Amino acid sequence: MALRWKSADRVALGVVALIAIITLLAFFPLVKVIVLALSLAVVLIPFQERISKRISPALSAFCITFGVVTTGVMAVLLTFNVLYTNMDYLISLINSILDRFRTESSSDLITRFPDLGLEGLIDSVLLSLKQLLFSYLTLVPGVAVELLIFILALSIFIFSGPGMKADLNAMIPVDSRRNILVIWKRVYDTLYSIYIVHFSIAILTFFLALPFFWILGFDHIVFYAVLCALFALIPFLGPVFILAFLALYAFSIRDIRALLLIIFIGYPLLCVFTDMYLRPVLMGKRVEIHPVVIFIGFLGGMATMGLVGFILGPFLLSLLIGGYQIVVQEIGGVPVTPEESPVTKG
Repeated sequence: MALRWKSADRVALGVVALIAIITLLAFFPLVKVIVLALSLAVVLIPFQERISKRISPALSAFCITFGVVTTGVMAVLLTFNVLYTNMDYLISLINSILDRFRTESSSDLITRFPDLGLEGLIDSVLLSLKQLLFSYLTLVPGVAVELLIFILALSIFIFSGPGMKADLNAMIPVDSRRNILVIWKRVYDTLYSIYIVHFSIAILTFFLALPFFWILGFDHIVFYAVLCALFALIPFLGPVFILAFLALYAFSIRDIRALLLIIFIGYPLLCVFTDMYLRPVLMGKRVEIHPVVIFIGFLGGMATMGLVGFILGPFLLSLLIGGYQIVVQEIGGVPVTPEESPVTKG
């Protein structure tokens, strides 16, 4: 297929482009919400294609959207509630660790540790975090509107996705399809890794952490399990920070049993098994996104775009990597032959 630039109505195309620009500027504050819905729909479209063979496409899109949104909202509300209600407990736990080192250690460095102002700094950070969580709760009306737009956009993207995919595929010249496939595969693999693999690892970590912290004997089991699940979303980090903090607490109160359990059971179970073994297995050979890229995308995206950057950061870096591969292919002559992703099959 060749693009029909000579026979195309350029005036009409210009008007369409102008309308698109005006619409983008008018709805620019909601662009992140729309892009987030589109990115999730990309991963869910294969499910839509399979389910719509048995029921109507409209009902299939509704069921998928309802299930995903309900699960996501319940998970977010539970997480915020657990974190907010246990913030005072976390502050008291840190103060207990600092007090123990201050009163029992004979080391000059640790004796002067509180004089460095670190205790007040930690309290200030934790209180700021608590205020931040409360501020998010006060933004419920605006968040509710964005959530409604997200739900509607997700539903229409899932419903129209198969048709849009076919239309876009027909518009791409045959000579360019291989290069476009490079970008598409990178994008799909990244979104698959974020939505399917990382959230699956987080859920598994949560359920593995519950019995571990019960055996450990610490209070607030759900609180620690939620923290481990949140950190498990980020490659390399995992729940290691939570376990290191609890190991420090166990050492400060001379609980050798808890310390040994954290080192020899908690770390292998919640960090090594899930992050170093299971995550690469679930991503599989088809997902060729390096964990370092996803890690940079997570942190950089959240630093520049807020919570939505958790998704858009790796997404944009994947587009950049796909573009780099195309440049290498077209200018350097290095062959790039990515395998066809599941979304492009059929």
